Amino acid sequence: MSMDATALLFHKNWTFHELCHISIVFGVVMMLVSYFIDHSTRDDYAFWGYLFGMMTLWGGLSLLDSGSQRARFAYGCLNIGFVAASVLLSRRVFLVFGAIGVFSYLTSLAHTILRDSLLFPFAVSLLGVAIIALGVFLQKHMPRIKRFVDANLSGSAARMLPNRRTR
Repeated sequence: MSMDATALLFHKNWTFHELCHISIVFGVVMMLVSYFIDHSTRDDYAFWGYLFGMMTLWGGLSLLDSGSQRARFAYGCLNIGFVAASVLLSRRVFLVFGAIGVFSYLTSLAHTILRDSLLFPFAVSLLGVAIIALGVFLQKHMPRIKRFVDANLSGSAARMLPNRRTR
């Protein structure tokens, strides 16, 4: 929708690279709006905004591959940030997309390092199992992690987080 609307609005056929940037901007805007909705009400009206915002942002970022190892590393770090955001915002959607992104980055890194090795399938399998184990660990210990984060946040940072509720 964002790509078609901007094409109609600006009367321009966008390149694939530009479409990725449009998706990223649209996703960020959608998630910011969802954050403010999430912050202003105790009801969960922001779920769909976070989901579709994350889909467009993450999709644009994932398809925007420059081929540079530095850019891929930044992509991996950003996905680790999504995992951290899932703890702060109490939203699993960030955890899911962040975990998939970290797995994608680590798989591409393993492919670069172990390109023609018989160890590559084992490395990817091990990465997959490790990501699943980390997800299970986070899910199991999420209440304790949230209590630790809440106890160590400053007052101003805690006020910026949405109202805590079980999701």
